[in-house]
Amino acid sequence: MSGAAGILAVGLSPALQRSLLFDRFEMGDVNRSSGYYLDAAGKCVNVARVLTQAGCSSTCLTIAGRENRREFERLCRRDGMRIITAEVSGRVRTCTTVIDRSSGLCTELVVNEPERVTPEEEQVFTREFLRELEKRPAVLVISGSRLPGFSEQIIPFMVEQAKGQGMTVIADYRGKDLLDSFLAQQIRPDYVKINYQEFLETFDSFDDMDQAIDELSRTYGCAFILSRGKDPTLVVEHGLRQEIPSERRTAVNPIGCGDSMTAGVAHGLLDGASLQEAVALGIAYAAKNVMSVHPGWILADRS
Repeated sequence: MSGAAGILAVGLSPALQRSLLFDRFEMGDVNRSSGYYLDAAGKCVNVARVLTQAGCSSTCLTIAGRENRREFERLCRRDGMRIITAEVSGRVRTCTTVIDRSSGLCTELVVNEPERVTPEEEQVFTREFLRELEKRPAVLVISGSRLPGFSEQIIPFMVEQAKGQGMTVIADYRGKDLLDSFLAQQIRPDYVKINYQEFLETFDSFDDMDQAIDELSRTYGCAFILSRGKDPTLVVEHGLRQEIPSERRTAVNPIGCGDSMTAGVAHGLLDGASLQEAVALGIAYAAKNVMSVHPGWILADRS
């Protein structure tokens, strides 16, 4: 793969991430934060920001509610990202991260705001997606779930279109969307990067999970990258298994670690690394992210 063509990171559920730092957080008491940060986020945005910080050519395509679209795009541009949004009604949802420095614990509050995408808005997004494919990115990364209203066909459609043009596809989503993405031996994600629990929940029709991983990777000629927290990451390619150790760090904020790992895998593969080398790069990016208060961040924190 050529590094010049770049990576297209796509997602259907962006967010604004509020990160609140507390020297000590006590339930049932008044808590005054010692730090407050606002970032554009959501899985695809986190992927694109890490790629941008790593010096990799990338574009992020997502949706944005018209009520706070400009603020969302401003935050993306502030971080140097190339962002393209398809406007939908409503607003970009807000997630809040509470970080307790005394305990080292982090809690994320996710509010599923009652926004719903219309069929017409899905068509607008689809046109933007096809326009980006005309630019021939080398790698397509699809991350996260879809907001209510998006059809069940939209994610498999993106996989089919990208594979039909010979692109490498990395899937970081689960459930029916992932199951429906295996259209044929050649029309399917090349790499599925999810955590082990998400794999168990998605492919629950198999009696034996080891058998499921081996069978799927052999049948479709694809690879699975299954993160397992502090345990080594399991990589299965064409039925062959390998475990790649994690990097231990004292966590500041774990939000975005999975997305940082996805970005590293995509970056490594784009630059011609082996799968094992790409996964190791992803683990290194995740280790940098966990040291930052910002989601999807591998640089030193800004002051």
